[in-house]
Amino acid sequence: MSNVADQVPFLSTAELAHFIKSKQISCRQVLEIFLARCSQLNPSVNAIVVFDIERARSRASAADVALSKGEDWGVLHGVPCTIKENNDYKGTVATQGDPAWKNRVSPHSEVAIQRLLSHGAIIFGKTNLPFHAMDLQSYNDVYGTTHNPWDDTRTPGGSSGGSCVAVACGFTPFELGGDIGGSIRTPAAFCGVFGHKPTFGIIPKRGPFMEKHPKEISVRGPFARNADDLRLLMECLAFTDGASSRGMTMNLPRPTKKKLSEYKIAIWSDDLAAPVDDELVDAAERVALTLERLGATVSRTARPDYDFQSRNTSIYFKLTAAAATLSGEKPLKEVTLKEYRQALEEREEIRSSWERYFQEYDVLICPSHSTPAFVIDESEPKTKRTINVRRNGNIEQMSYYQPLWWAFLTNTGLLPSTTFPCGVGQLSNLPLGLNVVSSEYNDFICIDFVRLLSQESTNYEFTAPPGYGKKDAASQGKL
Repeated sequence: MSNVADQVPFLSTAELAHFIKSKQISCRQVLEIFLARCSQLNPSVNAIVVFDIERARSRASAADVALSKGEDWGVLHGVPCTIKENNDYKGTVATQGDPAWKNRVSPHSEVAIQRLLSHGAIIFGKTNLPFHAMDLQSYNDVYGTTHNPWDDTRTPGGSSGGSCVAVACGFTPFELGGDIGGSIRTPAAFCGVFGHKPTFGIIPKRGPFMEKHPKEISVRGPFARNADDLRLLMECLAFTDGASSRGMTMNLPRPTKKKLSEYKIAIWSDDLAAPVDDELVDAAERVALTLERLGATVSRTARPDYDFQSRNTSIYFKLTAAAATLSGEKPLKEVTLKEYRQALEEREEIRSSWERYFQEYDVLICPSHSTPAFVIDESEPKTKRTINVRRNGNIEQMSYYQPLWWAFLTNTGLLPSTTFPCGVGQLSNLPLGLNVVSSEYNDFICIDFVRLLSQESTNYEFTAPPGYGKKDAASQGKL
């Protein structure tokens, strides 16, 4: 049992569930190991900002009793985890980093959290995010700044920055974040973990502090340290419920291809609309060469027939501005009802363009963001900020929000996207991450493609940040 205990922070979700159910370690022991690790290491990165320890301990003890009686709560029985601070979990604060909401306690759990609990998960904390979950970094006046464990001068990304740091540092085997403009994909890439932005609407997004109908484009999605865990979590989270499905049932397509050689893949590694750092362009080319070596069909020039460069960003802002207005928030720019209706029509053109594209190509590989993790910048106004990008060996500056073009590229089409690690940059010494995108509802196909790719090379597996891996724990006495 001691050997299992030593491995706990580095085990996958599936492995933890197996060891718990086979009684090689108890639920309570697993929880205490994570809590001890968080106590020792979390202060330096400030990933977990809310702890719910006593309730978690009580639930872990109950999970152990249930196992002793032969009861099985589900595939996550007794597995501890954290969730993003803005997830509604009954009895916990949901401030969204807003001091005006510091006493805002969720009266009940949102649907996605109920789903995790129904499968046996034990939630022991909540992770940091930017103010109202709307930034490329993760800091606010309630909880402070979250740092990237690879370099504490760098951001872990936003808005699910705390989520990804917690997974990368071994504080939790998985997390639940959200994405409206890259908030799953960018932090996953910046921290070197796996993340999945689902097809819009397949994970119900309802709760006490959420709209009856979810915001345009906005989704919930999981983070983990391997693709198999993403699949497991999507099995738990993706479903229809009575309030949102209205009689529809969900039967997401399953992978049919067994080898990467069977895939037809497009690579979109760079674009003048949001120029990409040399390290990420090179990483995409290495992926392309790996796929070609394995016998896959790869195109570096295939693009959809919609003009994404000049039109897509405008459509994104019109859709999200309307949703913000309806929820009482102030959008970046007001839109009229006519503009919103026109944006909805345009979105259907975008969806049709992607549908035609994915009739020819199985998946698209593209960046999450134009750069690896950038230096923390909390100056105001945000619109005056810039980001450094290395182009042909030279450092250039781009506007702070320009890299969002890559998130908007697939957001307006409501497409699923799985972020996967691509090694560590030789110049930056930071994680590199790319996305696998496919047509609507092909979530499990995106995830399985990443699984197959990670089997081909350790370059596409999770790498722990310096000071947080197995060898570091053994040499430094860290749990």
